[in-house]
Amino acid sequence: MVDESKRRNPFPDYVPMFAFPNDVNVVSSDERPRSSWHGFAMTAGDNSKLYGVCVTLWVPLNQAASENLEQQCEEWRKANMSDEERELASSLGERLSAERAKLSRLLAELPTMQSGSEDREKLEDEISTVEEKIGLMTDLLRPVRHGAASKIDGLTEGDTGFWIPRAYGILGRDETLMPFWKEWLKATITPMTNGAILRVPASSPKVGIWQPLERYVVNLCVEALSPITSVTQVEIGVRELRLYARKEAINEIPGSRNVDLYALFRCLTIPNIITLFEYALSESRIILLSSHTAMLHLACSALTNLLYPLKWAGVMIPVLPARLIQALEAPCPYIAGVERRYEKLELPDDDFCLVDLDEDIIESTGPPTTLPRPQRRKLQSLLQIAAPHHNRFGVPTGPPPYAIETFPCDAFSSENPQVFASNPTPSTLANYVSESSTTFGDATRQPNMSTIFNAFLQSRADYAKSSDRPSTSSTGTAHSQSSGQSPPSPVAPSPLSSNFPNTPVSRNDSGLSMQATLREKRSGHFADGLARRNSAVHSLFNARNPLQDKSNSQPNYVDRMSTVRRPSAPMIGHHPSGSTSTVNNGSTPSTYAPSVYAQSTLAASTIMPQMMVQPVRDNEMTKWVEGHCLNRRSKDSKSICAICEERIEDESFKCNASGERRKAGLIYHFNMDQFLKSVPHGDSEYMNMLRQTQAFNEFIHERESTRAEDPSIKLFDEIILSKRNRGRTSLFSRSNTSFLSDTSDHLWRNASATQPNGRVPGDRVPVSGRTPASLDPTLMSEPRAIQGAPRLQQARTKRKPVASMLGLSSQSADQ
Repeated sequence: MVDESKRRNPFPDYVPMFAFPNDVNVVSSDERPRSSWHGFAMTAGDNSKLYGVCVTLWVPLNQAASENLEQQCEEWRKANMSDEERELASSLGERLSAERAKLSRLLAELPTMQSGSEDREKLEDEISTVEEKIGLMTDLLRPVRHGAASKIDGLTEGDTGFWIPRAYGILGRDETLMPFWKEWLKATITPMTNGAILRVPASSPKVGIWQPLERYVVNLCVEALSPITSVTQVEIGVRELRLYARKEAINEIPGSRNVDLYALFRCLTIPNIITLFEYALSESRIILLSSHTAMLHLACSALTNLLYPLKWAGVMIPVLPARLIQALEAPCPYIAGVERRYEKLELPDDDFCLVDLDEDIIESTGPPTTLPRPQRRKLQSLLQIAAPHHNRFGVPTGPPPYAIETFPCDAFSSENPQVFASNPTPSTLANYVSESSTTFGDATRQPNMSTIFNAFLQSRADYAKSSDRPSTSSTGTAHSQSSGQSPPSPVAPSPLSSNFPNTPVSRNDSGLSMQATLREKRSGHFADGLARRNSAVHSLFNARNPLQDKSNSQPNYVDRMSTVRRPSAPMIGHHPSGSTSTVNNGSTPSTYAPSVYAQSTLAASTIMPQMMVQPVRDNEMTKWVEGHCLNRRSKDSKSICAICEERIEDESFKCNASGERRKAGLIYHFNMDQFLKSVPHGDSEYMNMLRQTQAFNEFIHERESTRAEDPSIKLFDEIILSKRNRGRTSLFSRSNTSFLSDTSDHLWRNASATQPNGRVPGDRVPVSGRTPASLDPTLMSEPRAIQGAPRLQQARTKRKPVASMLGLSSQSADQ
């Protein structure tokens, strides 16, 4: 392991500044603060970038530091609060502690009472009364909570009431692997939460046993391969979870399989996204502002990937630390993300664009250079068809829940289903680039990608499918072959989810199921009227769970997308006018290929702005969650919840369209002056502006100095050729674009890393709840393989025994 660390780059000294952008703050709280995550990028002097993802947990402050801090807090209370306020806070704290102790005693007696008896009913009524008292006193204590002691027995979680952040992260050179790193970090820190994440099976020899963090680090950094092409994909196991890291093929848009675009499209409306896109094309100074650090990274990554085929040539700092806030005065183009809670946030005097991701507001000292009117109108119309979640499905603006905290709703959900899928989705680029704008948004079947509500439940379902014995009947064979294309059917509960060994691995693991069930019953997630313990979907209504965020970025539902108007089709119930001409409803759509550079006409290819739709609202029978329409259903004891894997005993809400997803070496010279003369007159002004940007000049330089056979050049060239082929009806006049549809490299063969599933003899390290401040070298066992190559055992060569080794003299040996 020491030799392996020498060949790696030295660890940067400024990483803590990006892991804690607003410095390290101690928090006084009765409950453990919610875990958060964020990504960042660091640029070296040679313009090389180092990317990182970190997850922040909160651990109790040590006793000595807590005592000193409590003394300072007491001095502050005496100086800033009246005696009456401090006495009220102290009295409420004592009474609350007594009521908490009483509630614990009553809950301990509850299992001993017979169900349905009068004693049990009286005990439940008494528990409800105590809970009401606790809630009332908690509300009374909240305004004067800072006047009481930091720790109140029965109310404060932890030993001190003070919490400090602790970050665990991964650094690397490949930006496209950041979603994989995030999910790996979430899986490895799950045992550190002490059962706070609900519906995680307890450790057992059958399901899996948690290993120390050091074992997982060695497995990821040393034993596992790093994907560099689409030929292989890397599989890494964390207990029963299987995570897959893969790269896109050479004929796919860079980052198309891993970059998250939905977070940006959820925060901003379509007009604001186009405005931000125009600022980025003109290489302005862009400042992203948000209260959530993860949202800064997601927005910056999405914006730079939307510029394809151009590349952002300016400075990019997704998360700008507070100590480097003066970098906003740099006289060069940049994209920088700053947190809203920075105390000394001073914006530049002029020439900047401020994007408030929380409020959907863009402020600037001057308007951007807008796109040509026909192209801007067409882009806005196509984006409204591709992302209708705000206008048609009532999704509110603002950061998604997965950008706010690590585990929304205390569940291991994921917005990256491709990380947990062993079979990658087929490429759809060739179909989309050859599709006319007039037919964009029509029904095109897409491979089904299961939404990850619970990663542990998903892994057990995948294991059950892979271990099923193949059927010998004709119907069973047909079903098994088509199961990958058909909508998913309810999966029967796995025996792994209900039967566990009676002997617990550790004390924490043995109580995990009981703690999770009690926490579910007593938490606020399932407190509303209709949805109780089993209708876990109700917890997603107000929280806007991110579990279906990704699906909203594309048209998903067959029955609903049939009402989407094509740009060339007339509006239903709309009267003919000079700007919207109506043709015969029974006629077939025109196959005329719209020209990007043509003047705006009233032809069938004209893209008209979409009509704004009245936002939908929830009612008693219908709930809207991230663009999905959930209808109320009566009691059904046969259905199984997709989150907790329990039968639904109460009324529930179900999405009608569930399971019916849709797709959707030679040197040349570029004559810029001749190119500007060839563009339409209305576009020349914008092209002159684009000519002065560094990104456009580097785009031209790459095509002048790179061979046409290079995959990066050939990819964009065939995208343009596919667009030109739309207007050519003859097969002989069309250009060959076989590179886009070539799947010979779309192999993604599995390369599994050996899972760290064995403990060293004599190892008694408690894994559950362990939050190491530094990695223990004694637990970092010798790697079994380095980057997939097995290591030879360095054993000494044995010699043939001779007389001297046996303790005999040569003379006695001769005799």
